[in-house]
Amino acid sequence: MISNLVGNRIREIRAKRNITQQQLADTANIPRATLATIEKDESNPSLAAVYKIAVALNCTIDDLLEKQHDRVEIIRNADMVRAESGDGNYRATTVSPMTNPAYSQQTFTLKPNSSYIGKPHPPGSEEYLHILEGELILEVASQRISLSKGDSAHFRGNISHSYHNNGNVVTHGLVTILEIFATD
Repeated sequence: MISNLVGNRIREIRAKRNITQQQLADTANIPRATLATIEKDESNPSLAAVYKIAVALNCTIDDLLEKQHDRVEIIRNADMVRAESGDGNYRATTVSPMTNPAYSQQTFTLKPNSSYIGKPHPPGSEEYLHILEGELILEVASQRISLSKGDSAHFRGNISHSYHNNGNVVTHGLVTILEIFATD
């Protein structure tokens, strides 16, 4: 049963963070009675309930299933997920573990004199952008912001956004997307 694996771990994390059952239940949007039965190993929770609790605790389902705090997850280059825009101007590689759907980190390249229209994320999501090489125009809603090597930007991920490389060199960057507080 899943509850045998997660009940004690949820209680342990909650206690370390000084969170009451009611606070966690409210944040996870589940009844407190459901949380109590999960913590006491008296029920077999749905995966949806465990996911909501993990998101509310800002951890992964794996974190709730494991007691090892020193686990290191390695993602080998050959195993990384890669994507490319239809025109080939934008390429992204997911460099974060795929075990937490609320968190994604990608490196990207944007060819000179090209643009990429970002897909809006669910309401409550956050997007962080860091320029490693080159320059970029970040367009968020009606704002146009010029970013150079070493610059970072943060914005609500559900807002329409796009990247524009008007320069003569490839832009390299890092994007982090957090959907921890997403309400979708």
